Amino acid sequence: MDLVNDVSNKVKDYLDSDYEVEEVESIPSVENVPFGKKAKKMDVTVFNIDLRKSSELLEIHQRQTSGKIHKAFLTATAMVVKKYGGQIRSFTGDGLQALWPAQYKEEISGSVKTAMILSWFLNNKLSPYFEKYSKLDFGIGIDLGLVYILRAGISRDANNNDLIFIGNCINFSVAMSKKTSYPYNIEISDYTHTNLTDEVKYTTKNNKKIDMWERSSVKWKNKTFPTKKTSYHTSLE
Repeated sequence: MDLVNDVSNKVKDYLDSDYEVEEVESIPSVENVPFGKKAKKMDVTVFNIDLRKSSELLEIHQRQTSGKIHKAFLTATAMVVKKYGGQIRSFTGDGLQALWPAQYKEEISGSVKTAMILSWFLNNKLSPYFEKYSKLDFGIGIDLGLVYILRAGISRDANNNDLIFIGNCINFSVAMSKKTSYPYNIEISDYTHTNLTDEVKYTTKNNKKIDMWERSSVKWKNKTFPTKKTSYHTSLE
Protein backbone atom coordinates (compact mmCIF):
# COMPACT_ATOMS: atom_id res chain seq x y z
CA MET A 1 0.00 0.00 0.00
CA ASP A 2 1.15 3.54 -0.74
CA LEU A 3 0.41 4.64 2.83
CA VAL A 4 2.63 1.91 4.29
CA ASN A 5 5.52 2.91 2.04
CA ASP A 6 5.03 6.64 2.52
CA VAL A 7 4.92 6.46 6.32
CA SER A 8 7.78 3.97 6.55
CA ASN A 9 10.03 6.03 4.28
CA LYS A 10 9.30 9.25 6.13
CA VAL A 11 9.99 7.72 9.55
CA LYS A 12 13.23 6.12 8.33
CA ASP A 13 14.36 9.40 6.81
CA TYR A 14 13.67 11.39 10.00
CA LEU A 15 15.31 8.84 12.30
CA ASP A 16 18.37 7.88 10.29
CA SER A 17 19.51 11.29 9.02
CA ASP A 18 21.32 14.20 10.64
CA TYR A 19 19.41 17.40 11.31
CA GLU A 20 20.46 20.93 10.48
CA VAL A 21 20.24 22.87 13.77
CA GLU A 22 20.26 26.68 13.84
CA GLU A 23 20.79 28.64 17.04
CA VAL A 24 18.36 31.56 17.36
CA GLU A 25 17.77 34.40 19.83
CA SER A 26 14.05 35.03 19.36
CA ILE A 27 11.20 32.55 19.74
CA PRO A 28 10.19 31.48 16.23
CA SER A 29 6.66 31.28 14.87
CA VAL A 30 5.41 28.24 13.00
CA GLU A 31 6.23 29.88 9.67
CA ASN A 32 9.87 30.39 10.70
CA VAL A 33 10.57 26.69 11.25
CA PRO A 34 10.59 24.63 8.05
CA PHE A 35 9.56 21.03 7.67
CA GLY A 36 12.13 18.38 7.00
CA LYS A 37 15.30 17.67 8.91
CA LYS A 38 15.73 21.14 10.33
CA ALA A 39 15.52 22.42 13.90
CA LYS A 40 16.22 25.56 15.88
CA LYS A 41 17.58 25.83 19.40
CA MET A 42 17.62 28.55 22.04
CA ASP A 43 17.49 29.22 25.77
CA VAL A 44 13.95 29.95 26.92
CA THR A 45 11.98 30.54 30.09
CA VAL A 46 9.00 28.20 30.23
CA PHE A 47 5.80 29.33 31.97
CA ASN A 48 3.19 26.64 32.55
CA ILE A 49 -0.15 27.15 34.31
CA ASP A 50 -2.56 24.41 35.34
CA LEU A 51 -6.14 24.78 36.61
CA ARG A 52 -6.32 22.71 39.77
CA LYS A 53 -8.94 19.91 40.02
CA SER A 54 -10.25 20.66 36.55
CA SER A 55 -11.49 17.09 36.05
CA GLU A 56 -13.77 17.50 39.06
CA LEU A 57 -15.58 20.40 37.40
CA LEU A 58 -17.37 18.00 35.10
CA GLU A 59 -18.57 16.02 38.10
CA ILE A 60 -19.83 19.13 39.91
CA HIS A 61 -21.21 21.14 36.99
CA GLN A 62 -22.84 20.61 33.63
CA ARG A 63 -20.52 20.54 30.64
CA GLN A 64 -21.62 24.00 29.55
CA THR A 65 -20.74 25.52 32.94
CA SER A 66 -17.44 23.65 33.04
CA GLY A 67 -16.68 25.02 29.59
CA LYS A 68 -17.44 28.56 30.76
CA ILE A 69 -15.02 28.21 33.68
CA HIS A 70 -12.23 26.82 31.50
CA LYS A 71 -12.70 29.46 28.82
CA ALA A 72 -12.80 32.35 31.31
CA PHE A 73 -9.69 31.05 33.10
CA LEU A 74 -7.70 30.55 29.90
CA THR A 75 -8.80 33.87 28.40
CA ALA A 76 -7.71 35.83 31.49
CA THR A 77 -4.42 33.96 31.58
CA ALA A 78 -3.72 34.48 27.89
CA MET A 79 -4.48 38.21 28.06
CA VAL A 80 -2.09 38.78 30.97
CA VAL A 81 0.66 36.59 29.51
CA LYS A 82 0.50 38.35 26.14
CA LYS A 83 0.41 41.81 27.74
CA TYR A 84 3.69 41.13 29.53
CA GLY A 85 5.67 39.67 26.67
CA GLY A 86 4.95 35.94 26.82
CA GLN A 87 4.48 34.01 23.62
CA ILE A 88 1.80 31.37 24.00
CA ARG A 89 2.81 28.14 22.33
CA SER A 90 0.22 25.60 23.47
CA PHE A 91 -3.16 25.27 25.15
CA THR A 92 -4.30 22.22 27.05
CA GLY A 93 -7.83 21.66 28.28
CA ASP A 94 -7.02 23.24 31.63
CA GLY A 95 -3.90 25.32 31.10
CA LEU A 96 -1.45 26.92 28.75
CA GLN A 97 2.27 27.12 28.13
CA ALA A 98 4.12 30.29 27.20
CA LEU A 99 7.73 31.14 26.50
CA TRP A 100 10.05 34.07 27.09
CA PRO A 101 13.64 34.33 25.82
CA ALA A 102 16.18 33.57 28.56
CA GLN A 103 19.28 35.45 27.47
CA TYR A 104 19.06 38.12 30.18
CA LYS A 105 17.86 38.24 33.78
CA GLU A 106 15.31 40.88 32.82
CA GLU A 107 13.65 38.45 30.39
CA ILE A 108 13.59 35.62 32.92
CA SER A 109 12.28 37.95 35.61
CA GLY A 110 9.60 39.17 33.22
CA SER A 111 8.00 35.74 33.17
CA VAL A 112 8.02 35.58 36.98
CA LYS A 113 6.57 39.09 37.29
CA THR A 114 3.82 38.01 34.90
CA ALA A 115 3.07 35.04 37.15
CA MET A 116 2.80 37.37 40.16
CA ILE A 117 0.47 39.73 38.32
CA LEU A 118 -1.67 36.84 37.10
CA SER A 119 -1.80 35.41 40.63
CA TRP A 120 -3.19 38.75 41.85
CA PHE A 121 -5.77 38.83 39.06
CA LEU A 122 -7.02 35.29 39.65
CA ASN A 123 -6.91 35.26 43.45
CA ASN A 124 -8.15 38.77 44.15
CA LYS A 125 -9.64 40.66 41.23
CA LEU A 126 -11.39 37.83 39.39
CA SER A 127 -12.15 35.33 42.14
CA PRO A 128 -15.67 36.69 42.84
CA TYR A 129 -16.71 35.88 39.27
CA PHE A 130 -15.46 32.29 39.52
CA GLU A 131 -16.63 31.56 43.06
CA LYS A 132 -20.31 31.63 42.18
CA TYR A 133 -19.47 28.34 40.45
CA SER A 134 -16.34 26.93 42.12
CA LYS A 135 -13.41 28.04 44.25
CA LEU A 136 -10.57 28.78 41.84
CA ASP A 137 -7.14 27.21 42.38
CA PHE A 138 -4.20 26.90 40.04
CA GLY A 139 -0.47 26.27 39.85
CA ILE A 140 2.21 28.09 37.84
CA GLY A 141 5.57 26.41 37.17
CA ILE A 142 8.55 28.24 35.67
CA ASP A 143 11.89 26.83 34.54
CA LEU A 144 14.53 27.80 32.00
CA GLY A 145 16.97 25.99 29.78
CA LEU A 146 17.91 24.96 26.27
CA VAL A 147 15.14 23.72 23.97
CA TYR A 148 15.10 22.30 20.47
CA ILE A 149 12.27 23.53 18.27
CA LEU A 150 10.93 21.43 15.42
CA ARG A 151 7.90 21.56 13.16
CA ALA A 152 5.91 18.34 13.27
CA GLY A 153 2.79 17.05 11.58
CA ILE A 154 1.69 17.08 7.97
CA SER A 155 3.24 19.61 5.62
CA ARG A 156 1.06 21.92 3.54
CA ASP A 157 -1.83 21.32 5.95
CA ALA A 158 -2.26 24.29 8.30
CA ASN A 159 -4.67 22.47 10.61
CA ASN A 160 -2.43 19.47 11.15
CA ASN A 161 1.04 20.74 12.01
CA ASP A 162 2.62 22.81 14.76
CA LEU A 163 5.86 23.48 16.60
CA ILE A 164 7.11 21.13 19.28
CA PHE A 165 9.59 22.18 21.98
CA ILE A 166 11.97 19.56 23.34
CA GLY A 167 13.84 20.15 26.60
CA ASN A 168 13.88 19.17 30.26
CA CYS A 169 12.74 22.67 31.27
CA ILE A 170 9.48 22.12 29.36
CA ASN A 171 8.62 19.01 31.33
CA PHE A 172 9.88 20.29 34.67
CA SER A 173 7.74 23.43 34.45
CA VAL A 174 4.71 21.18 33.91
CA ALA A 175 5.64 19.06 36.95
CA MET A 176 5.81 22.15 39.16
CA SER A 177 2.54 23.59 37.86
CA LYS A 178 0.72 20.35 38.59
CA LYS A 179 2.07 20.17 42.14
CA THR A 180 1.80 23.67 43.58
CA SER A 181 -1.47 25.25 44.76
CA TYR A 182 -2.93 28.03 46.90
CA PRO A 183 -1.53 29.93 48.72
CA TYR A 184 1.74 29.05 46.97
CA ASN A 185 0.44 29.38 43.42
CA ILE A 186 3.89 29.94 41.89
CA GLU A 187 6.83 27.52 41.95
CA ILE A 188 10.12 27.94 40.12
CA SER A 189 13.29 25.94 39.70
CA ASP A 190 16.33 26.81 41.80
CA TYR A 191 18.15 27.74 38.60
CA THR A 192 15.41 30.22 37.73
CA HIS A 193 15.62 31.73 41.21
CA THR A 194 19.36 32.35 40.88
CA ASN A 195 18.71 34.25 37.64
CA LEU A 196 16.09 36.69 38.94
CA THR A 197 16.48 40.42 39.37
CA ASP A 198 15.89 41.86 42.83
CA GLU A 199 12.49 43.23 41.77
CA VAL A 200 10.91 39.77 41.78
CA LYS A 201 13.24 38.18 44.33
CA TYR A 202 13.00 40.45 47.35
CA THR A 203 10.54 42.63 49.20
CA THR A 204 11.08 45.08 52.04
CA LYS A 205 9.50 44.87 55.50
CA ASN A 206 10.45 47.17 58.35
CA ASN A 207 13.38 48.42 56.28
CA LYS A 208 14.68 44.85 55.91
CA LYS A 209 15.27 43.05 52.64
CA ILE A 210 13.35 39.76 52.63
CA ASP A 211 13.45 36.95 50.07
CA MET A 212 9.91 36.39 48.77
CA TRP A 213 10.69 32.75 47.97
CA GLU A 214 10.61 29.74 50.28
CA ARG A 215 12.30 26.38 49.88
CA SER A 216 10.26 23.62 48.32
CA SER A 217 10.77 20.49 46.23
CA VAL A 218 9.20 18.56 43.37
CA LYS A 219 9.35 14.86 42.61
CA TRP A 220 10.22 14.30 38.96
CA LYS A 221 11.73 11.32 37.16
CA ASN A 222 11.74 9.37 40.43
CA LYS A 223 13.96 11.98 42.06
CA THR A 224 13.32 14.95 44.34
CA PHE A 225 14.51 18.31 43.04
CA PRO A 226 14.83 21.50 45.13
CA THR A 227 12.60 24.38 44.04
CA LYS A 228 11.34 27.72 45.32
CA LYS A 229 7.71 28.72 45.92
CA THR A 230 5.98 31.98 46.79
CA SER A 231 2.63 33.27 47.95
CA TYR A 232 3.49 36.84 46.95
CA HIS A 233 1.71 38.59 44.11
CA THR A 234 1.93 41.93 42.32
CA SER A 235 -1.13 44.17 42.51
CA LEU A 236 -1.98 46.51 39.66
CA GLU A 237 -4.05 48.73 41.94
